[in-house]
Amino acid sequence: MFERIRAKVLSAEMLPGIRQKFRDKKIVFCTGCFDILQSGHAVFFSQCREFGDLLVVGIGRDRVVEQLKGPGRPVNPEQNRLYLVAALEEVSYAVLNDTRIEEGKIDFRHILELLRPDVFVLNDDDTAIEPKKKLCERLGIDMRFVKREVPHELEPTSTTRIIDKINFAWKAPLRIDFSGGWTDVPFIMQGKKGYVSNVAISPLIERKGGKLNFSGYPRGSGLSTSTAVKLLEMISAKTYNAESKSLQVIAEDLFNLENRELNWAIGRQDQYSIVYGGFHCFEFGTDYARPVISDIPISILEDFQKRLLLIHTGVSRNAQTAVEEVYRNYKTPEGSSAIDELARCGYEFAVALQKGDFALCAEIMNRNFAAQKKLARSTSNDFIEEVYQFALTNGALGGKICGAGGGGAFVFITPDPEALKHQIKNRFVECFEIDFRFEYRNVKELNKV
Repeated sequence: MFERIRAKVLSAEMLPGIRQKFRDKKIVFCTGCFDILQSGHAVFFSQCREFGDLLVVGIGRDRVVEQLKGPGRPVNPEQNRLYLVAALEEVSYAVLNDTRIEEGKIDFRHILELLRPDVFVLNDDDTAIEPKKKLCERLGIDMRFVKREVPHELEPTSTTRIIDKINFAWKAPLRIDFSGGWTDVPFIMQGKKGYVSNVAISPLIERKGGKLNFSGYPRGSGLSTSTAVKLLEMISAKTYNAESKSLQVIAEDLFNLENRELNWAIGRQDQYSIVYGGFHCFEFGTDYARPVISDIPISILEDFQKRLLLIHTGVSRNAQTAVEEVYRNYKTPEGSSAIDELARCGYEFAVALQKGDFALCAEIMNRNFAAQKKLARSTSNDFIEEVYQFALTNGALGGKICGAGGGGAFVFITPDPEALKHQIKNRFVECFEIDFRFEYRNVKELNKV
């Protein structure tokens, strides 16, 4: 069987003999990379064959394809591509093209000179027609064009799309909470409205083939890695159709999924932040969440981002300790007062940011951190306080521990994040920076659903 395919594979030196053998036949030539054979190639070969009796296909060499398509291409080596094309019924013969590229992306001049086909077929959207036209005129070859057509039975595709699909990974951002944490928990708020200001960040966490890539984030940083993991598990499940759902529905589905597993003891801010992307101030009620301030100009957000330092304390946090303490304290007079202050901070932070008042944002973060500690002392400890006070005396305008606290990452507002980073790292060898960027795309945009 393979001998029939091998018989259709030509070397350049054999081309004059083919022309002589079939001097009474109309020979058609076409060329391409044909890296990953797909339905579009089959349609193209069928179109080309309509112009004559025999179809000879020129295959781009590996070095040429890499020059044209970039690093990582071709996926399949030239001999494999050559024999796969030769195996197709519409193809009479296949041959490797020249080893270098000339003007007009021509890597087949020598092939045309040896074969002297009657017809050379191109797609009508070819980007370098003139040099090819001149070559064909010199050799007396008729140039013909075909449209990229897709029969109704087939779905449009391309080699690039196939590669993208093979490399596809589900993606989710993490989040930085600036103010208002705990006021998103329905059980704690007891019918009162809460407000949280937060922003989604990248690098993104990825799930591919069931495996997770945390992009260098340490677990337990207070940046919502656990919720991001749950989101990826949920939207990648075959039974979940994210395409048909709104962002709010996806966030609520995620909230319900996590709460079922955690006895309905958590809030909504993490789910909404990483699903919606970008910066938002969310309002939280007993059974809902909605963005109330989201229209802050990108210029302000980018300027704000340049003033942020995200630095890990090097301390693994035990969020459960803080959670248990909050649930013991939220009904006490001191705890209730702290909850009210956190809700105010959640809303006021977004208003200050909307005005570009970064100093006020920093002040609100300090108030928020104080209220966190008032609600649960385990939010902080001696080491965390030492890092916090050191930062404030070395350039930080304000800051707070991320998430429930007890360890993990600090976020600081400072005119010079680089200088503060070096100061903290020189003083506290346990600390290290976490590089990040604001992620403005929502989860549907990130995953093209």
